[in-house]
Amino acid sequence: MGGYILRRLGWSLVVVAAIVAVTFFATYILPADPARMIAGIRASPQDVERIRVALGLDQPFLVQLGRYVSRLFQGDFGQSYIQNRAVLPLILERFPATLQLAAAGLAVELLIGLPLGILAATRRGTRSDRLSTIVSIVLVSAPSFLVGYLLLNFLAFQPQIRLGITIFPIGGYKPLDLRYLALPAITLGFSGAAYYTRLMRTAMLDELHRDYVRTARSKGLGERAILWRHAVRNALGPVLSQIGLDLGFFLGGVVIVERVFSWPGIGKLAVDSIVTADVPLILGTVLFGTICIVTANLAVDVLQVVIDPRIRR
Repeated sequence: MGGYILRRLGWSLVVVAAIVAVTFFATYILPADPARMIAGIRASPQDVERIRVALGLDQPFLVQLGRYVSRLFQGDFGQSYIQNRAVLPLILERFPATLQLAAAGLAVELLIGLPLGILAATRRGTRSDRLSTIVSIVLVSAPSFLVGYLLLNFLAFQPQIRLGITIFPIGGYKPLDLRYLALPAITLGFSGAAYYTRLMRTAMLDELHRDYVRTARSKGLGERAILWRHAVRNALGPVLSQIGLDLGFFLGGVVIVERVFSWPGIGKLAVDSIVTADVPLILGTVLFGTICIVTANLAVDVLQVVIDPRIRR
């Protein structure tokens, strides 16, 4: 098992290194000039050039990349050009908001998707199965920004305008306040719930046709016991993998949802950094998101090996 974990860790490091290189190259060829953004539109060419030299932006690509990687090994993500603060503390300040939204969004996905998937599998070919299929199609077809704006309009704007009451705030963030969290979490989990419905339905149908289920039925074990003691538990393997992927992705920042609801998470920070051509902050948010995704994938891989040792082979 140790060898398997080391191999997976090695590939994870390769992925992180590749993302760093690609992202750095993308920022290197940006049409926007960070030195000009810092100096302002009224700055003289000489002032802009002095800033460019001071930041090392006049150096060749490989020299700049080498310096950046060297700083990363020292735990230094760089200094924000616009906010004039270290990048890593800026990201970590936004992490609690993103973590809260990620956990709530994942909970919405699972609370909707898993029951619908189990219902569809146990009642295959019935109206319940067809209804769950229709619901999943509707969920997956609705873009996140559209769902977010509809929820804001009908549950936040309209009650305030027409009734003079506030059911949900229009946007913003307060730690552990469900009024602020509900609409972003529903928006985030809306389309993902459809995927979990299909995933759970497929896994359940596969389990319900296995030999051990037929054996349990022949021994007189009840359908409810077969379903909950055996089929559902064994069908959760693929779901566990997807949970790890989703959680890693969410922790890296959910750009659209955070933007729509003015949620001060890592995704909104990333968008703001792109708008202002804040290269160190762009690199930092992408790297942090990559680390979250890779770490989640690695954790799921290890957990699956613990559950089923055959995977390592």
